Amino acid sequence: MTSAHHLVVITGANRGFGASVSHSYLRHSGASAISFVLVGRNEQGLATVLHALQEEARTSSGAVTVKGVVVGNVDLADTEHLEKNLERIQVAVAQLRDEASQSKSAISKSVLVNNAGSLGDLTKTAKEFTWQEARRYFDFNVVSLVGLCSTFLKDTQAAFPKETYPEHRTVIVSVSSLLAVQAFSNWGLYAAGKAARDRFLGVMALEEKSNNVKTLNYAPGPLDNEMQADVRRTLGDAEQLEIYDGMHKSGKLVKMDDSSSKLVLLLKKDEYTTGAHIDFYDE
Repeated sequence: MTSAHHLVVITGANRGFGASVSHSYLRHSGASAISFVLVGRNEQGLATVLHALQEEARTSSGAVTVKGVVVGNVDLADTEHLEKNLERIQVAVAQLRDEASQSKSAISKSVLVNNAGSLGDLTKTAKEFTWQEARRYFDFNVVSLVGLCSTFLKDTQAAFPKETYPEHRTVIVSVSSLLAVQAFSNWGLYAAGKAARDRFLGVMALEEKSNNVKTLNYAPGPLDNEMQADVRRTLGDAEQLEIYDGMHKSGKLVKMDDSSSKLVLLLKKDEYTTGAHIDFYDE
């Protein structure tokens, strides 16, 4: 077991894929200590996830130390309060950094997983969207991501300057989709948002490649979760709907823990090209 101490921020962590990523990180990252910052709308749900992580760490044979802070009641779609919510996340991250420093357990890797996001209205074709709908959608799915990534990276580099901490690594992940690289009917806002997130992290990868920073756009596949159920209830394209219904009925949707485990193992092996788009189904 490595002596690595990882600081891991996950948005949308109170349920679904975000919660799954947190558990997979505990099980597969190889870290001996993990400080989690769990961000989401449901504070009680976040507290439940953190407690489950701490219990799993306590009862497992892996001897992983888990600490954490929850930052609840965070609606990243609410740009009026975005600055305040980003500051709350900053405070939580700084608290765990300070605790690690005081305990002489140096943080060797800082990770941000941008999981929070929404589908948009899948009943509509591209010509039916209004600019008001588009602005609301991109405020949540793109604008908040830009703010969180830039804030996280600047704070991390200030806390761990390369000259003083040459071994520290920073990783920023965006939960992406096949829709970021391939168009399908009725996914106009979702596809555009995922493509924008991919490209933003691609640019960041180029700009920061000499600063011990890597980015990854990870498409988790068609997950067997609540969001996929929403897709099957609302998608306006009959051909796609038939495919998704068939996958659901035949049990071929991707299990969340299978996909989140693949993500964490990708980060652990660290063989991916920074800025890459990697799909669950990729070899």
